[in-house]
Amino acid sequence: MKTKGMWVWLVIFLFLGGLVGLAQAKVRGQCSNCHTMHNSQGGSPMTFDNSTTPNRTLLRAANCLGCHSDSAPSGVQAVTPIVKHSSDPGYVFGSTRGSTLAGGDFYYVTLSDAKVHNVDELGNNDDVLNAPPGYVYNGDYGRGNGTWPSGRAVSCAGTYGCHGDPSKEDPFASIAGAHHANINRTGTGNATTVATSYRFLLGIYGTEDPDWEGGTLDTSHHNGYYAVDRSTVNSYTAPDKHTINYLCGECHGNFHAQIDYDSTVGSPWIRHPTDYDMNNVKTKEYGNYPNTALFSGKYGVSAAGDYFVDVPVGNNQGAVKSQVLQASGDAIVLCVSCHKAHGSPYDDLLRWDYSACQAGTGNATSAANCGCFACHTTKY
Repeated sequence: MKTKGMWVWLVIFLFLGGLVGLAQAKVRGQCSNCHTMHNSQGGSPMTFDNSTTPNRTLLRAANCLGCHSDSAPSGVQAVTPIVKHSSDPGYVFGSTRGSTLAGGDFYYVTLSDAKVHNVDELGNNDDVLNAPPGYVYNGDYGRGNGTWPSGRAVSCAGTYGCHGDPSKEDPFASIAGAHHANINRTGTGNATTVATSYRFLLGIYGTEDPDWEGGTLDTSHHNGYYAVDRSTVNSYTAPDKHTINYLCGECHGNFHAQIDYDSTVGSPWIRHPTDYDMNNVKTKEYGNYPNTALFSGKYGVSAAGDYFVDVPVGNNQGAVKSQVLQASGDAIVLCVSCHKAHGSPYDDLLRWDYSACQAGTGNATSAANCGCFACHTTKY
């Protein structure tokens, strides 16, 4: 009986240990998955690209995509979000995520520059754009010391990237230490370091889906985006720098701030609003988000107010909400309501094919391919 009791306790210990391992967001696994001491084993280089030149911080990858792509060794892929696949990851709006995660996939650069953020690490600079569209440097928005250097590609991290500390231009330096101090980030507060910020986006609040929206995906399983309603201020009021919309606005400031000319944010719009709570117009068509006539059955949507993961909205708690339009501040329009951060099969990194959206046809089958109608519920 004593031996049997010991086995029971051992099983319980291993089970609890496994839960702890799953709950830890910081990088885990063998050190040698990512690092090499001398870039040499049996006379051969240990870098993932077989370069004889050692990488910084003893890493086996030369840049972020060295670990965050499906060309990385399986041990690395098992513990990192893969954001660049070598073949079509299979995203189709409202239908399947395939292998794509919440931010989309850089694979789609193989289709067109218009479908991804052409990060420097792709080695494929944008053939059309020399700076981020809508870039402005005015104290609230902008990166670096002023104008965007013409032809400077955006990078994964650093001053000209999204992740890491923007005060450091070097992507390695801007992200240093974050992987080993990462937390399971939730809600608001404690975004003072890269490691404790939402998805290593310094200062940004929110709740991280533990598998980056790569597993179960429905009204209750998804990221929680922090946003604020700016309908009582004017476009020139300083932004809340903890919102996911502000993060986008750092490079696309005019698209975020300059959305109307009035003393308060609201109609008539001159650009599509963000940081606007649809509860303000709940009595109109927006109260029927996410349009069950078109999207019922998609990722658990069955009733008005259900959260639709392919047209996400934010809230002022940065929380995961299965239903929205229940209280003020829980249905705020985001940049990522319409766009993917990394890339998509559609132009302008959109979540759906905007060029195929047809208003006023009454064709529900066709309209179900257009995410615009999740909010503009009477326009199809």
